[in-house]
Amino acid sequence: MKKLFFIAVAALTLGFASCSDNKSDDAAALIENLKAQLEAGDASALQATLQNAKDKVVELVAKNPEAAKTYVVKIQEFIKENKEKITAVIGDNAMAQNVVNTLVDTPAETVVSALTAGQAVFDNAQNAADGLIDQAVNEQIEAAEDLNEDVNKQVNEAIDQAGKDANEAIDKAAAEAKKALGL
Repeated sequence: MKKLFFIAVAALTLGFASCSDNKSDDAAALIENLKAQLEAGDASALQATLQNAKDKVVELVAKNPEAAKTYVVKIQEFIKENKEKITAVIGDNAMAQNVVNTLVDTPAETVVSALTAGQAVFDNAQNAADGLIDQAVNEQIEAAEDLNEDVNKQVNEAIDQAGKDANEAIDKAAAEAKKALGL
């Protein structure tokens, strides 16, 4: 029952924090959430909150890298002070330990820079893919236009040849008709 209470408090805290525009309030709410989960010894909720913190940093980096840096610093301070307690609660969960170690060992600016660079790589890949798609579409359009020109040329040549053949046949028939009439 105590765990459910802390989970409910954590959810409310996280909900109120997500409505705030102030990143230090977001960090304070997250820290309160982490404190409650540490006191309850709730490993799964603590792991989920750490993952949410990581996701929030990624979101902030995309919108405002300076706010992300401030957020990371505040979270890092709490995690550094409570690393042993957090590690004891999360146990052998490699993903959660990785998040904790990354937040403790990596300077905030490096975290933000790495995520910003990652976003830039993603954006560049997306732009390159869009460019390749546009190029492929343009090449297909050009190939279709070339094919259309070739077909039109062949049709026009066939029409011209048919016209010549028809004129020759008419001239030949007229010549034979004149000859038959004795003209």
